[in-house]
Amino acid sequence: MHSLSQLYYLHGIGYEYTKYTGEHVIFDESTRKQALSCCGIDTQDSDVINQLNFALDAGTWLNLLPHTSIIEAHHPILKVRVDERLLTSSCTLSVPSLDIHFTCENLQGLAVLGDYGLNGIRYLELALPVPEMPIGYHDALITVADQQAHSQLWITPKESFSIDDKKRLGLSIQLYSLCNEEGLGIGDFADLTKLIKAAATNNMDYVLLNPLHLLFEHSPERASPYSPNSRALLNPLYIAVSLCEDAKNNNALDKLLANKPQTDATYIDYTSVSDFKYQVFSCLYQQFCEFASEERKQQFARFCETHKHSLSTMLVGDRDYASYLQWQAHLQLNICQQAARDSGMAIGLINDLAVGCAGDGSEFKSQNELFAENAHVGAPPDPWAEHGQNWGLPALNPQKLSKDNFAFYRSLIRANMEDVGGLRIDHVMAIRRLWWCFENNSQQDGCYVYYPFEQLLAVLKIESHLNQCVVIGEDLGVVPNEVREALKAGAIYSNGLFYFEKDYQGEFLAAEHFAPHSLLMIANHDVPPFKGWWIGHDITIKQQYGLLDDEQTRAQFDARNIEKHRMLNFIARESHQHLSLETDAFTVYEALASSLAAAPAKLFTIQIDDLDQQILPVNIPGTDKEYPNWRRLLSRPAAQIIEAQQSFLANLISIRNQ
Repeated sequence: MHSLSQLYYLHGIGYEYTKYTGEHVIFDESTRKQALSCCGIDTQDSDVINQLNFALDAGTWLNLLPHTSIIEAHHPILKVRVDERLLTSSCTLSVPSLDIHFTCENLQGLAVLGDYGLNGIRYLELALPVPEMPIGYHDALITVADQQAHSQLWITPKESFSIDDKKRLGLSIQLYSLCNEEGLGIGDFADLTKLIKAAATNNMDYVLLNPLHLLFEHSPERASPYSPNSRALLNPLYIAVSLCEDAKNNNALDKLLANKPQTDATYIDYTSVSDFKYQVFSCLYQQFCEFASEERKQQFARFCETHKHSLSTMLVGDRDYASYLQWQAHLQLNICQQAARDSGMAIGLINDLAVGCAGDGSEFKSQNELFAENAHVGAPPDPWAEHGQNWGLPALNPQKLSKDNFAFYRSLIRANMEDVGGLRIDHVMAIRRLWWCFENNSQQDGCYVYYPFEQLLAVLKIESHLNQCVVIGEDLGVVPNEVREALKAGAIYSNGLFYFEKDYQGEFLAAEHFAPHSLLMIANHDVPPFKGWWIGHDITIKQQYGLLDDEQTRAQFDARNIEKHRMLNFIARESHQHLSLETDAFTVYEALASSLAAAPAKLFTIQIDDLDQQILPVNIPGTDKEYPNWRRLLSRPAAQIIEAQQSFLANLISIRNQ
């Protein structure tokens, strides 16, 4: 049993956690065994267990360096593990790409960071000072006596990339929801460019997007951006015909566009939209193949070479065609980011990285060996789900993630930081621990599993600098203190959500509560738009769809009235405006947003849905087919929405600048 307990620890299988009620929960032995089984380990085979324990613990002391070595750029120390009998030996470090060849004549004077006894031999971990190196990843070779080891040196900044300390205002949007000027039924990058220019004119500094991940061409109704086909690839449906070079002098395309289908003004019909747009894409690709200049073909070839890792994960018949669509999507996303910077935005676009991928998509299938078996990501029991939540997203195996020096994770982060000025990490706690859901004795079970936090955090900080991209970690819910502290120390923005920030009596916390290095929002995509929330339309919808009975509906309206009173109390405390339950919803929203604009949070984000005074939600958590999630469109072009709210936005900017 001791050997199995050791393997639980070394493999990241959690032992305990604190429930939302404050209860201290220790995971059952059978639960932990099942979690380990999901990692492909036979928990009944003592030989396998002992071999793994040795490899993950004692065996690491037999190598001079691990496969990856993290070095802080501001304090360049390399941790080297040696047999103490070699202390009088010299040590040579070579980093060919940087033309570094460094020799330490004697190891004896180096600081000892730790030690380990094995078979009567004492091994020491030494702090070897090394030359300064640029932030990034550098392959190295170390030699001590007759021992050699290869390692990839990760030169890590103290903090992630950041901009100056000014308070800034931004806009959050669902890109697909923008009214499409081309009449193709879904918001695209051309519509985003127009929104960016209108937002920048009103002194906003960023636009926070929904995840732009690749969805399912042949199952277009699977519209959730948080359960994607692949997180390393872009959704071609966002490609704008007007921004594509291959749309020029394209007779086949012109004929097709002359007969485009009529689209719904409220919800996206993904089947119709996808079918037509992929016909459009076929015309664009044919034009490229037949008439593109050599220069453009070389540009495409360079794109394919640069993105070969992510493109290789596509499970498609015609890889060149699929790669062409990725190229066009990247070109247009870059156009949008450049438009943001040219318009004076300090950050520009902020991308959103989902916590996982679909279990039948190309990301999962192409990287299958990195995932656990029959384990999915979810959440422990909470007030909204007493039995916990299973999000249906396959769980990555923490031990397998290190393959090829964490190539998968590094490529994923790089792909999502490309062509944008910021990246929001959905459920950032995933870099430390995730709740796994699995079957145990034919029943739903689950526990926390821990991930290589130091390495994953290092990747975020390195890539943020290489891509000049700020990082926001969505840290809602129960997040371990060490994660919050590490994110804060690494200058990664936290993500505050007004609706959920309350004291022990249920009152909303003062605006000053929101930390300076945070992104503050009133609500997100899982919460109804403000007007819908204020009039209780979200409750009415749930009743209409049979999600609530009459008694539950009355209870929720009663609870909502209490929440509204608490909100009015907050507004009165912060701004001395005394409103009532009869006050118009947008008047209340203006007062609330103005109160929060004074918060210390450096980034304050308002939703375009609220400026549009929407009442229909983007998404109702816990529903799939019942409500048309991820489909609702805005009522008018984004530029018109922003223009109509110019005085309100100017007031927010004025408050932010005080």
